[in-house]
Amino acid sequence: MTPDMAEEAAVALAILAGYLLILGIGCLVADFVFPHIPFINRFLDSLPDWEDED
Repeated sequence: MTPDMAEEAAVALAILAGYLLILGIGCLVADFVFPHIPFINRFLDSLPDWEDED
C-alpha cells in the first residue's frame, strides 16, 4: 500500500464516519425528540398498525 493510497483511505474513512455520525444523531432525534412534539405524536398515533406478511 502506497502512502497516497493510505491518505485516500483515511479521507474516505473520515467522510464515512461523518455520514454515520449524522445518521446516528438523526436516529436519536427521531427516537427521543419527535415523540414529544404534539402534532408529530398525533400523526404517528393516527397511522395504521403494521401488518407483517409471512
